[in-house]
Amino acid sequence: MKKQLSPVHISIKSSDAVAIFKDGIIVFATYSFKELYNSLKSKERGEFNRTLRDSNRALQGSGEPFTHMRESLILGDKEIDISVYLLNIPGSLKDHLLVLAGPRGPGTDLALPVSYQPEDTDQVSSRVETKLSSAFSELIGEAPNFKAVLSKVQKAAQSDYPVLIQGESGTGKEILARMIHKTSRRNRKKFVDINCAAIPDQLIDSELFGYEKGAFTGASPGGRHGLFAEAHQGTLFFDEIGDASLQTQAKLLRVLNEGCFKRVGGTKNIEVDVRVISATNKDLLELLEEKRFRQDLFYRLNTITIHVPPLRERSRDIPLLANFFLMKHSRRLQRRLQFTPDCLEVMRSYSWPGNVRELKGVVDYMVTMATGSLITETYFPDFLRANQQEHCENNEGRQQQIKAEENLGLLAMAVQNAEKEVIREVLQQAKNKSEAIKILGTSRRTFYAKLKQYDLE
Repeated sequence: MKKQLSPVHISIKSSDAVAIFKDGIIVFATYSFKELYNSLKSKERGEFNRTLRDSNRALQGSGEPFTHMRESLILGDKEIDISVYLLNIPGSLKDHLLVLAGPRGPGTDLALPVSYQPEDTDQVSSRVETKLSSAFSELIGEAPNFKAVLSKVQKAAQSDYPVLIQGESGTGKEILARMIHKTSRRNRKKFVDINCAAIPDQLIDSELFGYEKGAFTGASPGGRHGLFAEAHQGTLFFDEIGDASLQTQAKLLRVLNEGCFKRVGGTKNIEVDVRVISATNKDLLELLEEKRFRQDLFYRLNTITIHVPPLRERSRDIPLLANFFLMKHSRRLQRRLQFTPDCLEVMRSYSWPGNVRELKGVVDYMVTMATGSLITETYFPDFLRANQQEHCENNEGRQQQIKAEENLGLLAMAVQNAEKEVIREVLQQAKNKSEAIKILGTSRRTFYAKLKQYDLE
């Protein structure tokens, strides 16, 4: 009979970002953790990872089957509290780190049964990820952070709450907005899009709300319904909402709050039922601080917020997208086109500031310039040729580094032995450990980790 084990209780709040690491690799992460981790800059990620490595060494050296430590990091303008739990329970979790990141405080107990096995990552994923419907098959991407976005989009489609889609230009925000409408209960009605940056203030009333016949000189004899009326029982998409003027924002807020409007030249209130989706490449929180965006409208629009990752943060999808665009050209030209592996590798290494839109433009350019069926680096636009040269230089540097690391074993051992002796001598000379830390010029966390590593306690 299997022994019944009591669960381990860990204090956790719903706002925390949670991940499980095994041998330095994430085997499970909530969307909040992915969102937090992906928002860090390269240098900040390095500091985050170093903290985990140091914590891991310190915890492993404790000899306890279950223990934890807590660290506080200041990364740019963010202050993050990290709780790292070592799960080494016999017969269950082994050499796993459970990481909680976020503002710490009184939380609720998360019961983590010791019989839980995160090694089966497919089983874990099936519990926490929503299976995507076939409608999403036309959206190209296998990167976990993009899959998480699609899962959130699918959930958002099942409600009528306002959605705010944020992301850099060219990431496909409008495509996701249309997908929400397409998979929602409103899909039989219209999807009406409004470019908030393109409508001047003097025309906003007639564009959004319409006008009665004869309302002003030059008005259409039959009047006009307006975009709100067109989207009745459907979806109204405010593209580039961050570029809307304060005057436009005030008018949008009023109709969204009241659910009705008056046409220009009219006196009758017209009720309207629309699902609102907004998109922007601007930082709305920054606009709020600058008094360029209304706080009340912001809270009205962002019930569900979706952050679309830039293409550089889902590099594994670059070859998939490039081949998808190339396949369209193959059908149009009725001939088989193909990228060389080196060509795809250089494309994958590029940062793509214009995101998917820029990638599509590059593929269109290369197909236009190509004379045969094989698409090579020869047909790169000039800016990508420069990236190709940099990529080759980086590859050469990596090869040299690999060769150097092959002969690093003895050197690493020598460095560790020297480090151990230095710490031992400082401990003998210093009055206490605090003074030793000052002499060595290291952090307290690293110092104690070294003591455990070299068995100097």
